[in-house]
Amino acid sequence: MKISNPKISVIVPVYNAEKYLHRCVDSILVQTFKDFELLLIDDGSKDRSGEICDEYARKYERVRVWHKENGGVSSARNVGLDNARGKWVTFVDSDDWVCDDWLYTFVDNLEETDAVVTGFNFVTSDKIRPFKMECQSENPARVADYLNKERNYGFLWCKCFNRSLIEKNILRFDEKMRFLEDEEFVCRYWAKSKKVKVVN
Repeated sequence: MKISNPKISVIVPVYNAEKYLHRCVDSILVQTFKDFELLLIDDGSKDRSGEICDEYARKYERVRVWHKENGGVSSARNVGLDNARGKWVTFVDSDDWVCDDWLYTFVDNLEETDAVVTGFNFVTSDKIRPFKMECQSENPARVADYLNKERNYGFLWCKCFNRSLIEKNILRFDEKMRFLEDEEFVCRYWAKSKKVKVVN
């Protein structure tokens, strides 16, 4: 099924991720919410990651792939933003995986807001630690304070962004940054937002 104007664009930067990539992509493709496209950005991988991306694109029309010289996660995400067609945008790292209602949780809360933030599980080898979000305010500054206290400010996989706001303000990731580039992007996005919803 070809989706020319999807509700959500999911952007996954990929670099030497062949060990985790199938788990990540498969978890996205089985979403209960179907109106999305998946953009896989191969950032100059030296393993089989690029081939795996191409295999998915051949099999699923909703998957699109770009291959680029290695430039870091920010440049890979920016390629995704430059080519996204969805009204909303979210991100997943290639070593993450998502629940099958992940996108539906966003979609169920997108009305009259500039962004949605959800809880998530932090998984280690011996335990699963849930990060529950229980902020009552929808003021971006207050939400930012809350997320900072909860150590969930920069994480991108639990946030959904309005692409028109991104494009209107020409927001992109700073490719010179190697650390905290996600927090810096979220900070600039929040500054342009009027309303942010937090859901558990």
